[in-house]
Amino acid sequence: MKLEDLQENWNKFGETDPLWGILAWPDKTENRWQVDAFFETGVEEIDAVLAYVADLGLEPGFDAALDFGCGVGRLSQALARRFDIVHGVDISPAMIELAQQYNHHGERCRYHLNETDDLRLFEDKTFDFIYSNITLQHMPPRYASAYIAEFLRLLTPGGVLIFQIPSAPKRRLRRLIQPLRPTRPWRMYQKWRYGDHPVMDMYGIPQTQVLQLLKTHGGKLVDVQSDDSADAAWISYRYCVTKPLS
Repeated sequence: MKLEDLQENWNKFGETDPLWGILAWPDKTENRWQVDAFFETGVEEIDAVLAYVADLGLEPGFDAALDFGCGVGRLSQALARRFDIVHGVDISPAMIELAQQYNHHGERCRYHLNETDDLRLFEDKTFDFIYSNITLQHMPPRYASAYIAEFLRLLTPGGVLIFQIPSAPKRRLRRLIQPLRPTRPWRMYQKWRYGDHPVMDMYGIPQTQVLQLLKTHGGKLVDVQSDDSADAAWISYRYCVTKPLS
């Protein structure tokens, strides 16, 4: 799968059912999300995450935050209540356009279309807090791994990175099929089955590989917890990482 395929798929969600594409609650399909209720979930999530950070004894700065996979801004709008400036990044032009429309924080919350497998638009050590939830799970592992490495490049010393990613499907058959998903034959099958409708693909990286990736790129694991925000068919984790001051 190329990034162009990923972009095309998520742009279709942005054009057809963007809020459900971001937060796929079963009863909210076909544009049944109420905008205020949708954004309130972001406030609740960020408040809980920052309370979790405080409970771990971590004290990141509150100058700049990054929302990776921002969609229409569900989390970045909530982050802007707590940080001086927030940057949201997404691969879908349609999602970014909506995020700009929903932005209530002016220049304090900025949205960027990113069409590369890195985050070169930002300089090293830019963000005190980086957050990504239910995003990395929708891209092939080679892209997710590259972005995790970029998160650590962008994190300030003493900053906090929290991200969620599945480790493996729960069922053995799904684990056997999973390597086919990023391939051209699988995309052809999806085209035959779903036509032009967007598809919510799922991917993961084994926890041992994630831990090695963090170590290789200078991250210090603070905590890892089972996470139920991914598809119920997957074993998933949330990682809390910092970058040593030295």
